[in-house]
Amino acid sequence: MFLRTVSGLMVFGWSIGFFAAVTCADEEPARALRQVFVVNTGDGTVSLVDLAGMKEAKRYEVGSRPYGIAITRDGKTLAVGVEDEERVKFYSLPEFRLRGHKRIGKMHNDHIILAQDGRHVLVANFYSDDVVGIDTVTLTEAFRIEGCSAPHVVKYGPLKKHAYVTCKKITGIAIIDPEHRKLVKFHQINVNPRSLTFSPDESKVYFGSFWVNGFFEMETESGKVTRLFSYEPPKENAANQEVTYHGVEALTDTVVVAANEGRSYIDAVDVKTGKHLSRLTDVSKPCCVDKIPGQSGASVKFLISNIGDGTLQLAELSAEGTLKSLGKVQVGKAPKRVAYLP
Repeated sequence: MFLRTVSGLMVFGWSIGFFAAVTCADEEPARALRQVFVVNTGDGTVSLVDLAGMKEAKRYEVGSRPYGIAITRDGKTLAVGVEDEERVKFYSLPEFRLRGHKRIGKMHNDHIILAQDGRHVLVANFYSDDVVGIDTVTLTEAFRIEGCSAPHVVKYGPLKKHAYVTCKKITGIAIIDPEHRKLVKFHQINVNPRSLTFSPDESKVYFGSFWVNGFFEMETESGKVTRLFSYEPPKENAANQEVTYHGVEALTDTVVVAANEGRSYIDAVDVKTGKHLSRLTDVSKPCCVDKIPGQSGASVKFLISNIGDGTLQLAELSAEGTLKSLGKVQVGKAPKRVAYLP
């Protein structure tokens, strides 16, 4: 087990990757979050899961290779990026009726979130190098934010003013201001970021990469990569591999969970001290980890998308820092991102 410092970073890179995002208001009371949608990329469906009993309520056909998903705050409109159809589809809820669509063009793992204004969804469009804003009322393109090189993940920081974007061609992290529809800053780095989570004050961002059995910390102001959190894999599965840590999610002010997709485990790490707290192995190629919003109390619950066995899993971080599985539900093939129904 080790923790080491990483120097400044400055090269170009090519690769493609992947991560999970909460798409409802953080202030939503935990007791109101009863259901969640999960995109099943492998079989062209979206599952509606009841969280209380961890049961799949319904499964809907949406089209080939869905990926990004977001829901409006009133719970009446669901946006799904259907990548083989090169468009974002909009469904009215609760009947899950197709309202219409907006064509994007060629798509690849385009992440979708609801903008803070509550009216637009933001689409990180890999092939256009833009973050595209689509009006959820008129279903038309409202704006584009340029300067994000092959964007993949887009996610608001805790302060809810700026959104952060992982960039895959000129590898780096872009910071955008969706309200004023502009690029604020671009930090070029020499690793390929494939996930995002933050410190509470947004001064630091954490992300995984390829070929690295650990996840990184970067200062958001300077773009300096300051630390690599790396912990020994199981001896029977320690060979170098491309896919290692994928999704990362801050569960508390100091604890980040990281999903090692290639080796099938979840690590909990105290990023203040660098201490490895716990490891959950009852997972199957976990790609996304997603904190259930609005919780209070000593323990924290979160969801895991297992692409290996096609399950959505509920897990818990105890007050002592121990990870525990609370159950799984079978959904579609290769589940990935989620959106909570308020």
